[in-house]
Amino acid sequence: MTERDHGPDVKIETRTNDDYRALADAIEAYRETDDLPPQDDLWRVLGNLLAADLRDRFQNRAGVDRPADTACIRRLVTGEDECTCSNTRSWVDRELEQIGARDEPPHQPPHSDHATLWLDGDGEPAVYSMHVYPGNVLNYTPSKTADPDQQQRNGWFDIINWAEHWGLEVDVAPVSWYNPFRTVNVLFYPPERHRQTDE
Repeated sequence: MTERDHGPDVKIETRTNDDYRALADAIEAYRETDDLPPQDDLWRVLGNLLAADLRDRFQNRAGVDRPADTACIRRLVTGEDECTCSNTRSWVDRELEQIGARDEPPHQPPHSDHATLWLDGDGEPAVYSMHVYPGNVLNYTPSKTADPDQQQRNGWFDIINWAEHWGLEVDVAPVSWYNPFRTVNVLFYPPERHRQTDE
C-alpha cells in the first residue's frame, strides 16, 4: 500500500497494482483536458460508467427482481395488483402530491423524481425507489395550488411524514445509479419487508 497525494492535507491509501495505476492515470489525464463540454465532466463520466453496476448492487441488496411497468407507490401501500391511478390525475392532485397532502394513497410520494416500483421474485410490490437532487428537496417552494402562501419548506419532512402516515419505512442510499454523485436514492418499503431481509 502506498499513499497518493490528493491535496495538501488529504492522503488516501490505495493499492498500487498496474490496473489501478492505469485507471488513476487515465482519470488524471481526463481531468486535465481543458476543452470538455460541461456535460462530460469527470463525475458524470464516472457515474455513467458505474450506473449499471450500482443498479445491480442495489437490486441484490434490496432483494428485488424487476421493475413494475408503472412506478405507482399506491400499490406498495394497498397491495393492489395493478396501478389503479388515473393517468389523467388533475393538476391539483399532482401539486398536492408534491407536498404529501392527499387523503388517499396517491400515485407517488412527495418530491418523487426518476421513480421505480420494484417487484420481488413473486411479482409483488416490494420497494419504491426515487432518485432526487437533495437541494431540490431541501429548499422546496410549492406551487400556489398546493400552498397558497408558497412557504418555502424542507421537503425531507414531507417525505418522512408522508411515509409515516402511510405506514412505510424510508431509507436513503447516498449513492444512486441514476445520475450518480448528483442524486440520492430514496427508498420506501413496508416495515415487514425490512424484518424479512434482516432474518
